[in-house]
Amino acid sequence: MYRVCYRVLGNQEDAEDAAQEAFIRAYNKLDSFQGRSKFRTWMLRLAINVSLNERGRRKGSSPEGAWPAPAPGPESELLRSEASARLYEALQLVTPNHRAAIILRDLEGLPYREVAESLEVPEGTARGWASRGRTKLKELLS
Repeated sequence: MYRVCYRVLGNQEDAEDAAQEAFIRAYNKLDSFQGRSKFRTWMLRLAINVSLNERGRRKGSSPEGAWPAPAPGPESELLRSEASARLYEALQLVTPNHRAAIILRDLEGLPYREVAESLEVPEGTARGWASRGRTKLKELLS
């Protein structure tokens, strides 16, 4: 849950707060879990909702500086860290639905069925959001 929050928010402290808030909400709403999806999917949806709400409250703030500086190390590690930082900065510029689909599918490795359940949309919509998000990322990173 923390990892998903971090990928949406790009800030360690905000992600910790969002993950904690998601767990609190899950505890308070546990009776609303109906079992139509996996519990993990339900929890990830809560984490995404909390993170997107937090992101919306901070709307207008620049994504610059939101990601930690690459860790020092060998040149290859530095290049990988820089590429990773660029990817996460670009992710912040993708629409929230597309970003959520990319995070769940490509970064968390969920099958499209679970992505769709988490986002509460049809599977085709989840596929479309992920595809459009990837296209936008390619534009931003080119």
